[in-house]
Amino acid sequence: MKSELKKMGWHCFLTVFTICLCIYNARAQTIIKGQIFDTTNQPLPGATVTNLSSKERSKTISDSNGEFSISGEKGNKLEVTMIGYAGKQITIQNLEKLNITLQESDNNLDEVIVVGYGTQKKINLSGSVSTVTGKTLTERPIPNVQNLLQGRVSGLDVVQSTGEPGRDGANFRLRGFGSTGASPNPLVLIDGVIGTMSNLSPHDIESVTVLKDASSASIYGARAANGVILVTTKKGKAGTNVIEYNGNYGLSYATKYPDLITNSVTYMEMYNQAKARSGQPAQYTQAQIDAYRNNPNSEQYPNFNWLDYVLGKGPIQNHNLGFSGGTDKSTYNLSLNYLDQDAITKGYKYKRYNALLDYTNRVHNRVKVGTNVNFSYEDFKAPWLTNDDLLLLAYASAPTFKPFLPDGSGRVASRDYVSSGGTNRTVEEVYNTGGQFTKNYNVNAQAYVDVDILKGLKWTTKAAITFFNQDFRNRQFGSPSFAYQPNASGIYEQVSNGNPNFVGLRQSSARNITKTLYSTFNYNKTFANAHNFSALAGYEQQDNRSTSIGGNRFDFPNNTIMELDGSSPINQTLNGSSFEWGLQSLFGRVNYDYKGKYLLEGNIRYDGTSRVDPRYRWGTFGGGSAAWKISEESFIKDNISWIDNLKLRASYGVLGNQEITNPDGSANYYPYQDILPLTSYPFTGLSSGVQLTRLTTKDLRWEKTAIADFGLDFDLFKGLFGATVSWYNKNTTDILAQRADLPASVGLTSPIVNAGAMTNKGIEIELRHQNRIGEFTYGANFIFHSYRNKVTKVLAETLGTFEVGQPYNNFFVYDWIGIFQSQAEINASPKQPSSGVLKPGDLKIRDVDGNGTVGPEDRIRISRFPDFTYSFGLNAAYKGFNLSAFFQGVQGQKVQVSQWGYEPFMQGSAPPSKFLDAWSPTNPSNTVPAVYLTGYQGVSGYSSTYFIQDASYLRLKNLYLSYTLPEKIAKKIASQGITIYVSGDNLITWTKYEGNDPERAGSGRFAQFPQLRIYTAGLKVKF
Repeated sequence: MKSELKKMGWHCFLTVFTICLCIYNARAQTIIKGQIFDTTNQPLPGATVTNLSSKERSKTISDSNGEFSISGEKGNKLEVTMIGYAGKQITIQNLEKLNITLQESDNNLDEVIVVGYGTQKKINLSGSVSTVTGKTLTERPIPNVQNLLQGRVSGLDVVQSTGEPGRDGANFRLRGFGSTGASPNPLVLIDGVIGTMSNLSPHDIESVTVLKDASSASIYGARAANGVILVTTKKGKAGTNVIEYNGNYGLSYATKYPDLITNSVTYMEMYNQAKARSGQPAQYTQAQIDAYRNNPNSEQYPNFNWLDYVLGKGPIQNHNLGFSGGTDKSTYNLSLNYLDQDAITKGYKYKRYNALLDYTNRVHNRVKVGTNVNFSYEDFKAPWLTNDDLLLLAYASAPTFKPFLPDGSGRVASRDYVSSGGTNRTVEEVYNTGGQFTKNYNVNAQAYVDVDILKGLKWTTKAAITFFNQDFRNRQFGSPSFAYQPNASGIYEQVSNGNPNFVGLRQSSARNITKTLYSTFNYNKTFANAHNFSALAGYEQQDNRSTSIGGNRFDFPNNTIMELDGSSPINQTLNGSSFEWGLQSLFGRVNYDYKGKYLLEGNIRYDGTSRVDPRYRWGTFGGGSAAWKISEESFIKDNISWIDNLKLRASYGVLGNQEITNPDGSANYYPYQDILPLTSYPFTGLSSGVQLTRLTTKDLRWEKTAIADFGLDFDLFKGLFGATVSWYNKNTTDILAQRADLPASVGLTSPIVNAGAMTNKGIEIELRHQNRIGEFTYGANFIFHSYRNKVTKVLAETLGTFEVGQPYNNFFVYDWIGIFQSQAEINASPKQPSSGVLKPGDLKIRDVDGNGTVGPEDRIRISRFPDFTYSFGLNAAYKGFNLSAFFQGVQGQKVQVSQWGYEPFMQGSAPPSKFLDAWSPTNPSNTVPAVYLTGYQGVSGYSSTYFIQDASYLRLKNLYLSYTLPEKIAKKIASQGITIYVSGDNLITWTKYEGNDPERAGSGRFAQFPQLRIYTAGLKVKF
């Protein structure tokens, strides 16, 4: 009986204990619910919520309505983070639903940003890193994403190469000019894999991170000497399905082009003056001039502006459709984009189709797999003569004739009109005699797996392939053109210009495949709630192969055949090539901080490349950084509440550059190997063997760049004001150069050797301000960058170009001080460097050394590098309205102007309007010399400061206005948000530069395809 009672007692005890335990567990595992919003009260899907107080640090992701649920209890601390937003930590005070608001900013302290092979909080960075969000990029609805970075990152110079559709990419220069023998471009990675930004849709980008200092970039070793740009595409977010549409339509125009003389009488009289000054007979008879002066028939005797005719307007439309959603187990994001763009001149058509698919699946609570595929197809049509060469024909056409004959027949006029002396075609002849047809296919396909091996230890492996294929065809044929003025019989004579009977086709195909595989282990651990430690170790390998093949055939039976088989192989030409290179790497990173006060980071990479001689192909590159977060010290934290963040940082590291180039700038994959190109038998042209044409050196090594960086970051008054200041010293050694000391009798091209060194020292400043007053928010930011370049070592000095102690590639010119007004002044002046007879109206050159003779030693040096670059932006929002303005500028940029559009009558081109004030005996100008012909070898033809112009400018780069309909109105059509917007790009430019667009002034040629001024209207809808 006692035993039964004893058993019953134990049963009762166990029952009560179990019930109590369940009650305790139920209390401990209470589900905490909440919703996350942005500052405009819009739900934020995809935010990560972490219970920092739970042993397993449980996580969840907010759904499409910004809602989440997570296990927790009163007193637990939750952390909410999302890329592009300030993170927030809150303590659970009660079990009621939480409403959490995240602030968006390009520079908030808790922002999570992408770094090499991982992410970090911006506040914990000890290196120099800048980030631009995808939302910032899409506020400028322009076609090429590369140009969207202009003015957004301190230290990054972005120069658009042309305004042509499909070819309007940009050149990047990060922190100065660092190399003459290897590529100066930063490394660009798309989701961690080498790629090209120009074929991406801006709508597919989540963020862009720029690693500027050696410590941050050294994780990429031999490819990071010029910095690293990390592009992260958009990922799927947990929650219900979301459909987003963003579409816009716009019109584009030329921003600026030179003001040329378009009055035919003025043109002809001035041409005759220039010929007379050169001792040549008149170009035009008085009868011809009078015909234009007195005849009212403006078709027969026009004053035609060729630039106005050629540079019109180009429609552009862009449509993006996105689908995203998922659950806690899997997410997806599908984006489709279509771009259709016409140029501002005839003959162009550019279409781009983009598709992005990102999918992740948590197949196990410790294992996540994913794939990311980015596809683009570009269809590009252009005249057979493009870009600057096409515009050159417009510049070189006189105002005395129009594109078509004045008889209304529609026949094309030739530049060989009466007394023209010209032989080039007109733009209209080019439009009617063929075209270029290019099709580009780009695929970046990735697959990866993440495995949480142990608490704090993660293994990640990614395999990727990047594929590019181009099909190019250039069709060129003849078309009859006619003299603009009829002959004595009233007949418009056909002109044999450019072989009207010629019919030819150039066809080529190029392919590039890059395979990438990398695997990393990442470990994170906190000791004693004070010592935060993380480590990364990884392996990566890449191999790349490029192939190309092409051919020409001629004499096709008609103008419509677009295949090489359509013509005879007689006189055909064929070519082909292939290149390959490989890279293997081991790398690692260690981070440590003590209570968030003292931050340390070290990166190292061991690279081996096939592009360097086997004896030197392996190199070790690394860097370290340290930061002191002074604001975490008690003497500030407990006493100065208005300091949010105050941090000092420093870094140093050594990087490499494997992107070796030939003297012409093309890639050099085998610089240390003997190249044996085919040679031909001179009587038949057939290949008969190979021939050594270039000497090589087996001691070729990496170019190396060492960067020291010091910085100060601070944020004040709860984010009201903030600044980032960085100073850097960038020293590049072992610069590749071509030996110049071999005699011509060797008969071979000189080898490339490690021979030079140069430094770039600069300062970067970023200022920011943001505030909120009730429902009104506003902000401002300012970016400044200035650097000085200096050559410190050369193999053989070249005056003005490569001199120790001077900036690289100076202008080396005579100093212009005025214009000779009389022969007496010429006689009393120092002897000038003229090969001809000096006359009043010629340029006057300064005798710098005062020896009475102006010679080469009197030339002065002028740097090509700007004094500084800058940008600033303003933004404001109120009750659904959003207004932003973005300005960008360059100060002290000098260019040497020349050729078409500047030199009078070059191939018959009209002079700039400033020559209306040219010197003459009755107009003793001291600013514009007497009108002259190109090729004139007097002082006016010598390189002098007269031909150096200041291309400084300030530009209203973008003005953006949007309105988001109230939520209650949007919901009536089942929409989560509707926004309408208008935008203007390159609206206003303040500059003294006389020529084309100052952004494209680098070459000094006025005959350039200008930048575009774009007006856009668009609509965003979210379901």
